[in-house]
Amino acid sequence: CLSDIFVKLFQNIMTSTQTVPNQSPEEEETWQCRRWWTKITVEPTMFLYMMAFMTTSVVEQAFFVHKSCTVNHHYNDTICRNLSQYKDINTEVQITVSDFHQWNNIAGHIVPIILSLFLGAWSDRRGRKIPLIMGLIGKLYYSVMVVVNATQDSWPLEYVIYTATIPSALTGADVAIFGAAFSYMSDVTTPKDRTLRISILDVCYLSTMPTGVALGSFLFNEVTNRSYTIMFIINASMLALAIIYSILRLEWQTTSTQRPLREANNIITDFFDKNHVKESVGVLTKKRPHHRRLYLWLFMVIMALYTFQRDEKPMTYLYVSKMFNWDVATYSNFKTVQSALYVITMLIGIPVMSKLLGWKDTIIIMIGASGHALARLVFGLTKVGNLFYLGAVIAAIGPVVAPVLRSMTSKVVPISERGAK
Repeated sequence: CLSDIFVKLFQNIMTSTQTVPNQSPEEEETWQCRRWWTKITVEPTMFLYMMAFMTTSVVEQAFFVHKSCTVNHHYNDTICRNLSQYKDINTEVQITVSDFHQWNNIAGHIVPIILSLFLGAWSDRRGRKIPLIMGLIGKLYYSVMVVVNATQDSWPLEYVIYTATIPSALTGADVAIFGAAFSYMSDVTTPKDRTLRISILDVCYLSTMPTGVALGSFLFNEVTNRSYTIMFIINASMLALAIIYSILRLEWQTTSTQRPLREANNIITDFFDKNHVKESVGVLTKKRPHHRRLYLWLFMVIMALYTFQRDEKPMTYLYVSKMFNWDVATYSNFKTVQSALYVITMLIGIPVMSKLLGWKDTIIIMIGASGHALARLVFGLTKVGNLFYLGAVIAAIGPVVAPVLRSMTSKVVPISERGAK
């Protein structure tokens, strides 16, 4: 079976599949397939979560522009569906959408940043599953409220912040999901396997980028008759499946030190415990041998700088629609190609660089960061739409930074501070 092939390909880096004595070949094959199945943990969760996000990623940007045009600026639907033909109106609408993105990003990140001070230490004690599910519920709520906003013709664009973004942020949203998912993976893997397993997890959700964008463009233009409401109903359905799978499949506790939530006297004080903040801050401030404290600070700064390129995406849609007159379909085609290149690099690049060539993690990070930097120069300087694809090719090596950096971080922190077995 295909799963058996997968085991054989990765048996030198994943937990080895030991042969059980006195088994027939058929029984051995069945047993190996079952062993492969037990290794699947948060991968389907991240796949469904990211598929939901990517299916509406470009459509969501178009929705913000359309909402700003029709409600905030009171133009008719004909004009707003063909903004590229009205240069002055397009500029006016884009200014409003840019301001919205600024405040929406602030509203969507302040609370999760504060919660992250508690989430890490709390999940070490209570498990990764609860923060993961809460974050997914927050994203589900966001999608449902975007559906509501899409059906309300009198609600201005800013209502998305008040009704969807802020309530969703109270659950931790993306911060909780990513933090819990990768911590879960660190808990159930060995240091030897971790770089590859985390890279596989990255591939699972990155693979949704080209497929999700392409699917979203097809559904939006060919199936739903450009309906924002239906698109976000599809988004919400995928998130609901992710929640159901996580509840049924994942373990509540993944280490011997984690205890059930029912043992807490008060859930609120158990979470908002000042000791959690002390523990989280202490991870970065306590003295460590071999300059490991300095490494942690450097990793944090590197990741902070790296995430700047991730937050450019909403502005990129506005930029190409104004600069090159790209519509949803054209921009979706670009994102599909860009995302496909990302996934190919993740599938081939990291195994080749880390296993075949034996390069150090630091070298891989330098190469990935350099690719992102050079690509941004191309994006900023090109005046021709087709050359935008050249930037995507150069940036294809960039996504190797995040999984390798996370793996390096987990390796310099003692087992007791990771909550691992």
